[in-house]
Amino acid sequence: MILVIVVAALAVTLAACNNATTQGQLVDAWKGPYERYTYTVNDSAYEGTEGTYVSEIFYHAAYNAETNPEKVTVGDSTFEQREGYLIRSTLEATIDGKAHLIVTECYFSLTDGSSYLLPSATFRSESVDGTEMLRMNGTYSGNSLSYTLKTPSSEKKGNVGLGSVYYDNNEFHQSLRGISTFSTSFSFGFTTAVVNATEQTSASLTLSVSGTENISGLEFGSVGKNEEGAEITSEKTSLECYKATLSRSTTVAGASQTLYYTVDPVYAAVSEEGSETLISTYDNGWWALPHVLAAIVEPYKDAKGKAQTVTYTLTDISLIRPADGE
Repeated sequence: MILVIVVAALAVTLAACNNATTQGQLVDAWKGPYERYTYTVNDSAYEGTEGTYVSEIFYHAAYNAETNPEKVTVGDSTFEQREGYLIRSTLEATIDGKAHLIVTECYFSLTDGSSYLLPSATFRSESVDGTEMLRMNGTYSGNSLSYTLKTPSSEKKGNVGLGSVYYDNNEFHQSLRGISTFSTSFSFGFTTAVVNATEQTSASLTLSVSGTENISGLEFGSVGKNEEGAEITSEKTSLECYKATLSRSTTVAGASQTLYYTVDPVYAAVSEEGSETLISTYDNGWWALPHVLAAIVEPYKDAKGKAQTVTYTLTDISLIRPADGE
């Protein structure tokens, strides 16, 4: 249960921000029809890797009965959307012989005229060995989240009030890429609604950048430039990243995540035959992906009180949207 507990307790899986535009903190980071980021999941308490984490971003035009009649579905809710993005993340891992599956979704309206990336609806499902242990559906209105939370033994409905700058707990990591003022001394506070089997509350989080660090040996190829300025092709990729700590005011000191966002954009293009996504670490005119999340390091203590970490490491970037049903 390690991955499930840590993700829920520290708000590990992603979001959107209200009133951030007026504070100059958040912009539209994506601007494209589709992005997919795949990560390996490695728990230091076990041998090898334990699973895979996939985060997908889907662009949706505003609903229009004539020109764009397709509605957006988030969990159990279908609605007529403003222009925006659906983020869907899937975490699959095997711990102590049990298969864990966490699926999260949130839809963000691109703008309401004054603020960017406002969360509209959110969803979370947690299953163990094929049995759903938690199912949460929520909708945002103003500065509050209305939710329905189901477990095998109960069903709850409630509301969580939030501050003026808030993110969706299910999907905030990708929208943090939209911070326009990243620097080595950046700090940003926000609130999020934490709704799970043990708590239904508003939590205060702080993202603080302490410097930069090179994340090397990433398991995908790229083109770049050497010291002489000549283009080179590498089978593995290194990315210079901002090292950011995400801490929660109500957790034990030291139990904070570390997030690694690229300093410079990663550039991507679909190959001529449309079968693969090509990656570049310098600006060669391809699509710019700002502040790509290269890694997450999440600490926890095991049953014996020993310090452990769960590390999510980027292994693939794709601009190719899968066919329906895949």
